[in-house]
Amino acid sequence: MGGLATLGVPLRHNVIEVTVIGPGYGECILLHIGNGSWVIVDSCRNAESHPVALAYFHDIGLNPTEAVRLIVATHWHDDHIRGMGKLVEVCSKATFCCASVLGANEFLAAVGAMASHPMSKTGSGMQELYKVFSLLATRSSKPVFAIANRRIFNRDGCEIWSLSPFDKEFGLFLQEIGRLRPQERETKRRTHSLMPNKIAVVLLIKIEDAVILLGSDLEGRSWLEILAAQERPNCKASVFKVPHHGSQNAHEDRVWSEMLHSEPIAALTPWRKGGRSLPTKSDVKRILSFTRKAYATAPFDISSSKPARRRNRTVEKTIREASKRISHVAPSPGMIRLRRRFGSQLYWDIETFAPACQLMD
Repeated sequence: MGGLATLGVPLRHNVIEVTVIGPGYGECILLHIGNGSWVIVDSCRNAESHPVALAYFHDIGLNPTEAVRLIVATHWHDDHIRGMGKLVEVCSKATFCCASVLGANEFLAAVGAMASHPMSKTGSGMQELYKVFSLLATRSSKPVFAIANRRIFNRDGCEIWSLSPFDKEFGLFLQEIGRLRPQERETKRRTHSLMPNKIAVVLLIKIEDAVILLGSDLEGRSWLEILAAQERPNCKASVFKVPHHGSQNAHEDRVWSEMLHSEPIAALTPWRKGGRSLPTKSDVKRILSFTRKAYATAPFDISSSKPARRRNRTVEKTIREASKRISHVAPSPGMIRLRRRFGSQLYWDIETFAPACQLMD
């Protein structure tokens, strides 16, 4: 169940950890908040189709059933939620949290309809949410719903605040979901295509004097609403998970100047689909203008390389005749791991596990 790099020194209970894992199969963030307690933010799978969070815990000899206190699904896009159902199943003592709109009756009805309807091409995001809510129903377990400026967790000396989404996005999202519900004789549509992403959950984590800002995939002017909100905690973060794979449409200068310390540690997960990829070269240049301590879970040349050329038809036919199934192997997930002792102010020990690297490389 492993597959990650050698993880080195065991984690002590008085050490804070932030581990960002991706890409290839998506994005997952693991947080040790002290005293053996963990938080999982989003989910993705490794090459063996196991959730990377469970693989990581297995490799460090940890029992996730006892250790995980909170699981957060920041949004439902495939690259952030694959394996979420398995995580909720295994981490049975953890509280599940997602955007409040994902718990609305209208959305849950759409989930059930799309997950069971033969005309619906739901994608893994919808299917994973269906698994999660079905499992929670069997346990009579109620999720915590994230809205702007709500403290969703306060335990073991750790406070976690959701800074988004805002109420005004609620109705707009449900209207869009309503239009995507399957109809007879209608062309299939994948339900993860809602853009821009305005219902993603941005998290602010405070552990003693350590502050971590996880930007999820929040896009558009929603960052200006976060900045304008007087209710949000008044503190600056030293660690920043850059939103939406570093793309320009999720960038706001004032986030760097008003919500982050000077020269914060920035981490991102590249994204690639077809001929499109993030971050772009201009995105990298922009991020490095704010901090040189920027890291990616895969080399920039991999995320920006051109898509592979299609095989000759004769070659494709020969492969099909020789094998019943063609498998496309995605690159192994890289890992950026930050650790610091309680009370050590802003100093973080930074480790990268291949193919993760410093962004300027």
